[in-house]
Amino acid sequence: MKILDANTKSILIISDTHKTKYSDIDIVIQKQILKSDFVVHCGDIISKKVIEGIEKNSKDNLIVHGNSDPLSIRNKIPKKSVFKLNNNIFGVIHPFWGGPPPIDFDLIIDQFKNDNPKFILFGHTHDAHIEEYKGITFINPGQGYSEFIIPASFCLINFNKSMISIEIKKIQIKNL
Repeated sequence: MKILDANTKSILIISDTHKTKYSDIDIVIQKQILKSDFVVHCGDIISKKVIEGIEKNSKDNLIVHGNSDPLSIRNKIPKKSVFKLNNNIFGVIHPFWGGPPPIDFDLIIDQFKNDNPKFILFGHTHDAHIEEYKGITFINPGQGYSEFIIPASFCLINFNKSMISIEIKKIQIKNL
């Protein structure tokens, strides 16, 4: 389990970027990567260049692989991970066995049964939302790219003394 520094104030959660180059990631997300204390990518990165970009531009990060990631990525990064900040345990996963929404949260909980997370960060469904289930807050940041009428999105978790704020941010689609 990775233990974050108690001074960590902001966590950026992204997922399903599906880009081959870091420079192709939406500029709003790139700016958030630079500003955030900790960056979590919940899988479906698809390119080593994107991983390298996140590692180079973030202060600290944690990345898990998804079902669209090639074997070269899946062999180097985990399919799930856990980190702790203060007394909060976070599980991170890309539950590709779950299909489209609605997702079976019990299947995800089973993946972390020995970790006792308060939060589970996940991707795969491209459906940005925050939902509490069985006392666990599930956070899906949505997809990290815009397509047709679906905007790219990400999630920010901010810590301020004993308060935690969690917000999904959707990136406005530019008119073509």
